[in-house]
Amino acid sequence: MGIFICKICEKECDGINSLRGHSIQKHNISAEQIYVDYALNYLEPKCECGCGKKPPFISINKGFSRFIQSHHNRVVGKNNFHKDPNTHKKAIETQKKNWKDGKYKGWWENDNEETRNKIEGIKEKIRNNKERGIKISKSLTGVPKSKESKLKSSKTQKERLKNPDILKKMSETRLKWMRENSKVKTSKLEDVFSLILTDIGLIKDIDFIHNHLISSIKSFFDFYLPKKNILIEVDGDFYHCNPDTNFKLPKYEIQKKNLSNDKRKNSWCKNHNITLIRYWEKDINERPEWVINDLKRKLLM
Repeated sequence: MGIFICKICEKECDGINSLRGHSIQKHNISAEQIYVDYALNYLEPKCECGCGKKPPFISINKGFSRFIQSHHNRVVGKNNFHKDPNTHKKAIETQKKNWKDGKYKGWWENDNEETRNKIEGIKEKIRNNKERGIKISKSLTGVPKSKESKLKSSKTQKERLKNPDILKKMSETRLKWMRENSKVKTSKLEDVFSLILTDIGLIKDIDFIHNHLISSIKSFFDFYLPKKNILIEVDGDFYHCNPDTNFKLPKYEIQKKNLSNDKRKNSWCKNHNITLIRYWEKDINERPEWVINDLKRKLLM
């Protein structure tokens, strides 16, 4: 390409690439500006569609693009046949016919495990896209579903729910959402016990976790001490039938349900070699010193 002389320091360069390297290193001038100054003689290029804007720079050897992206469509006869409605319609019909005749084949039509996994991965990614879900919900608000759409949605959901892994994940997601969005009921007794844990020097969300989720049994334990691997339940005298009170025999459905849940939690902790400590409401309210001393003793074990 001949000799190029730097217009700042008058250094001779063997070609425009050599000049580019010199100018960038010594004078901090971009390759785009070098091309304008030396190849175009200071004339800024314009998009050939006539919009007057500068097209993108490609490289020092190729210079600038002739058009800004998609602006070639503005020039009559410049690869813009699809702007003609009739031509566009004909192209769509041809594509549909080719698909129908089997001339085209999509990768998703391959019946193998790799393809099925790929499709399921795409579906899962779409389902987990919260922003996309919110946009769809907003756009469909107030729009009645057709009977065909309802049947299709129902069929798809039934097929998904046959997969035990999906059921498990849905349940875990729901329980996690309940905890993070304060949908798990917190009793006054739990608030009192939180203060007891704080008073003995434990820090919330570090030394103890309130409402700890065990997804495998779909249950929340009142407190979890991760450093000690200890779970704690504070049981209301009425709701859990304290044997040292007048409520020792379950009379109501809620009491029976709570006792059943207590047995399930006890069994899970025993099977997983996790210490479970239970304190009654009566002890927490009437003799908090004993509860504190007992808790300290068990934490030191």
